[in-house]
Amino acid sequence: MRKRSRLVALLAVLVASLVGCSEDEGSTVGRSPRASAGMQSTSGGSAPAGGAAGRGAAAGAPSSGNAGGAGGTASGEACPGLPIATAGVSGGGGEGGAPLESDADACNGVSVEAEAVPVDLFVIMDRSQSMAEAVHGGSMTRWEALRGAVQSFSESPGAAGIRAGIGFFSRSGGGDDAKDCDPDAYAAPSVPIGLVSDIGPDMVAAMDDVSPGGFTPTVPALQGAISYARGWAQDSPGRATLVVLVTDGFPTQCVNDPDQISQAARAGYESAEHIRTFVIGVGDVAKLNLDNYARAGGTKKAYLTDQGDVTRTFVDALNNITSRALACDYQLPPAPDGMKLDRERVQVVYTPSSGGAEEIPSISSLGACAKNQNGGWYYDDATNPSKITVCPCTCARFQAGRVDVRLGCKPRLGLR
Repeated sequence: MRKRSRLVALLAVLVASLVGCSEDEGSTVGRSPRASAGMQSTSGGSAPAGGAAGRGAAAGAPSSGNAGGAGGTASGEACPGLPIATAGVSGGGGEGGAPLESDADACNGVSVEAEAVPVDLFVIMDRSQSMAEAVHGGSMTRWEALRGAVQSFSESPGAAGIRAGIGFFSRSGGGDDAKDCDPDAYAAPSVPIGLVSDIGPDMVAAMDDVSPGGFTPTVPALQGAISYARGWAQDSPGRATLVVLVTDGFPTQCVNDPDQISQAARAGYESAEHIRTFVIGVGDVAKLNLDNYARAGGTKKAYLTDQGDVTRTFVDALNNITSRALACDYQLPPAPDGMKLDRERVQVVYTPSSGGAEEIPSISSLGACAKNQNGGWYYDDATNPSKITVCPCTCARFQAGRVDVRLGCKPRLGLR
């Protein structure tokens, strides 16, 4: 009877998703350029990766697929900064300058190319019984393909400087609600976050210790993963901590409403630690619902693996995710010798590969993003900042070009 009730609940979810279906399609994975790294005092330029979310991503989107909230208007839309006139800034990087409202506002500071913050990611991976199904057109199972992908990613030179950890859901692998429906169970990772170059073999071994089985308690799993990520972020200032949800289907245990997953992702993104949730779909999954989870978690769209080559496309997804995370978070550079950092006199300037420089307005927090049509940036900590984060619509604007942080220059203020 219990199995039959689960099937009935699953059918109800499927019907509900079909009623709310739209033409919004998921996209298969493709590589994007890496975000710029390395702080310089000379112009030159490297190309930050495209933004992780559009304007509507900050507050997320309901399960109907409508975007909106703290990012501005439609998801995926990029907002331009404010045009600025050229003015002298010492230390190089002079593609643009400060807005000269008066002599007192003249920018006589130092400009350095922004250095992207390092990334910490926590993978929470679905190990339900459907993961034992064969990959389309192949002989290996989805689980075996994902194991190969985790091993390949952990051994890649590009991931050596990234920190990662992994956990799995469900806990019991056999439909035990007492174990599987407790978010705290998923806040304890199978492999805690560490340098991939060090803990990569542990992540592979953890997958070897787990076999597919049970149902899909996505809501408590994501809640627990975000809780772990928030705690990690509090202890790791100056880094970008994010969650990667990997799943091959609907939630079928504990809470079966897909909108509850979006709410969990939204709560993480709107928390003080600003935890973004990226989503990777495996196999024949519900594209619309996965996109909703991603938008609610502050990212633009879910990644969908190619059923014929899950391993390669999963690795591509992880590479894309780390690149996109880098494009939205930047280190606050230290003041040069002989100069005291004044956090009230810091500018962020974006110079596209073609076109004039744009100043990004200074705002108070993520919540102020919705008020500003020209986007904005804010500190991770107003009293003791170490990191600069830009609004989702600003992040989507950062394509080929460069981002500069100007110390000693009065910023233009957005709505607070």
